[in-house]
Amino acid sequence: MFKPRVVFGVVSLLLLVLLIVDWTSLDKETKLERSVSVQSDLIGGDYKNIKNDVLDIYVSLSDGSIKQAFLFEKRERGGLYKTRLLSDDSLLRFYFKTNVNGFSNSSPYVVDEALSDYLKISSKDADGNVLTKIYYFETPNTLYIEDRLELAVPAFGNVLVFKTFYRNRNKSVDYGTTFSRDHLAYSTSEDVFNDEQLSSVDQKEDYLGHWIGYSQKHFVVAVYDKAEQQKINLYPQDTGGLYRFGFLEDADFEEGAYSSETRLFIGPKQKDILESVAPYFEYNLDLGFVYGIGEFFIVVLNFLHSFVGSWGMAIVLLTVLFKVVLSPLQIIQIRSMVKMRRLQPKIQEIQNRYKNDRNKLGMEMMQLYSKEKFNPFAGCFPLLPQIPIFLAMFWVTREAFEFRGESFLWIPDLAESDPYLIMPVLMGLMMFLSQKIMPKPPQSQGMQAQIAQQMMLVFPPMLTLIFIFMPAGVVIYSVINMMLSIVPQAIILSRAAATENE
Repeated sequence: MFKPRVVFGVVSLLLLVLLIVDWTSLDKETKLERSVSVQSDLIGGDYKNIKNDVLDIYVSLSDGSIKQAFLFEKRERGGLYKTRLLSDDSLLRFYFKTNVNGFSNSSPYVVDEALSDYLKISSKDADGNVLTKIYYFETPNTLYIEDRLELAVPAFGNVLVFKTFYRNRNKSVDYGTTFSRDHLAYSTSEDVFNDEQLSSVDQKEDYLGHWIGYSQKHFVVAVYDKAEQQKINLYPQDTGGLYRFGFLEDADFEEGAYSSETRLFIGPKQKDILESVAPYFEYNLDLGFVYGIGEFFIVVLNFLHSFVGSWGMAIVLLTVLFKVVLSPLQIIQIRSMVKMRRLQPKIQEIQNRYKNDRNKLGMEMMQLYSKEKFNPFAGCFPLLPQIPIFLAMFWVTREAFEFRGESFLWIPDLAESDPYLIMPVLMGLMMFLSQKIMPKPPQSQGMQAQIAQQMMLVFPPMLTLIFIFMPAGVVIYSVINMMLSIVPQAIILSRAAATENE
């Protein structure tokens, strides 16, 4: 027998356990403190720094790798002004390096030229070959790297260049990791977008594609070639606990030297930025199976934001627009409620008359519905379009960089959950109110009636628990949407009741 209270208790307990784990193992304040500490660590020794208005990069002179990379936040919050995306310490090992096959520098690189946003270094190997590396920013989020190998003794054949990420399985350092799903991401000639966990790479894999990198909430880091497909290599975990993935290509030979160009994207999951990087790179903005709807929402939200200057208010306006567009469906729903209220006495009479004959009861109910031209499920159909809209809003507010760190009313970050739980509780209360004002379903007696009554008490608090975990942006959408649904329902149903009593 179905027992709603037992189901509610089990689900609530599981959600409560997840909530406790999320808040106590590494709460938001701790995450923020850790990120602030990481950005403030003194990086000296053999590192050389270059930066622009968007990125802060640290190049290791020991091997020429990118060992640290920070992206400046839109604004400082709680002392955090930049977020680390590449690193090499106990918290996270995730760095990038270009290697020229056969070259191993016998001494650290020396700085040939250095500006705030430009670096040129070089080193020799035991045979006297010289490798020169140049780093500068091709776009605000793209680091250009040139490797040029000059041979001491002429040689023939191909020279391979490895453009490789090294990463362990630790979670990202970024403070905003709620709802984050860190994963490997790449595009191939067979599949425009692939995402998988590092742990799934248990043997060497080879593909052809335009880019490969690593994705997390709000950010993606990738090596790419916009013009041509490159050889993509994935390697399983080595003895040091690191996975390797990246490009393998032949160096070009010109003017007596081998050279190779590399472009490394380090940036936010922002639609207009991702679209200009490489083919299908925009799919790093993970919007689930409602990608098309979510992409449309981002365009509309950006348009609304350009007028009101607040992402929270843009969500409110978008919700109002949805209610206007979908108002015909809500009218159908409300009319169905009104008709059900009017038929309620006849339904009650049939139920009392045939309460001991379920077959006859069903036949009489169907005849009544047919005579009155009433579809008891008509009130549910208008709810169907709300499902993909809600899912799209969830993915957008979770993934899109536009909402990161954006405050609204008492909420400090629309991409994170409401720290004061006001919106989730408000959503639960309004759901309870909505159920209260709706006419009772035809099955107003017996076991079905008891289940319906219990669910009216169970569903609102369960919804509140679920929304505690949701990004505040999607909860705002849900609250405004529910409010705009309840008000006309209450007005029309109250008028219908007044008409019946006259």
